Amino acid sequence: MSRTIPESLSPILEDLELDRPQLVSLAALRAMCEHHRIGTDPRVVASRLKQKGWLVATPQRGVWEFAPAELAGSYSSADPLLALKAFSIAHPECKNALRGQSAAWALGLADRAPSTISVAFEERPKVKMPPDLAPVTFAPQTPVRSAKGVSALGPASIVVQMAERPSSVRSWQSAVEWLPDVAFEIDGGELLKELEGRPNSVAQRTGYLLQGMRPDLAAAVADTHAAQVVAKMGTSEVPIRYDQRWMVSDALLPFGPRELEAVK
Repeated sequence: MSRTIPESLSPILEDLELDRPQLVSLAALRAMCEHHRIGTDPRVVASRLKQKGWLVATPQRGVWEFAPAELAGSYSSADPLLALKAFSIAHPECKNALRGQSAAWALGLADRAPSTISVAFEERPKVKMPPDLAPVTFAPQTPVRSAKGVSALGPASIVVQMAERPSSVRSWQSAVEWLPDVAFEIDGGELLKELEGRPNSVAQRTGYLLQGMRPDLAAAVADTHAAQVVAKMGTSEVPIRYDQRWMVSDALLPFGPRELEAVK
């Protein structure tokens, strides 16, 4: 596919080729227009570049993907995180981080990205979310990690978030494939810090999840968060199993955490 370069917009394309941004926002185009003293409205510039095949639409209004000259045409990178990156550029005030399998994949602890990207927002977004994202509200108390161009929950935060909102895990069956690798990487100090100030039921479910894979961490949780009342896992009144030590009534998991092989 041959792509022409409008003479009036060549300075902008030169900037894009030099900087190679994956995504271009309307604000960035406006700044480039001002820098090169181009009087055309930035929205018109975006429309023309998109029409010529230099910009590709994203799920986020006002944000486009740049298709450099080395590509054969106006093709997307098919980045699984594209929707999240575009949303974050348009709404930098909405602090977020990957969670669950999405975070594990970004950190190199899961083999593949899920079909729907799971995201934790520190506060519930007041703007429309792209349909490709599965959001929950979760404010991590330990540092997030930088991975694949976005933020991701660290291993301790991944498990605590799962324990806080078990229903937010899209597939507990597939979690068995990557959860042991996440558990292996958990730092005990970070885990206890992540549990501080959260309901005791979260600590119970966390210890319940980790008792087979990381009995050392489970023991540390038990020392600081003694089980006092029954914590439910799942909404059914008929549990699959009941764990006496953690006082967890489990009507959700397709596996018994106690039987999972120790990883450390």
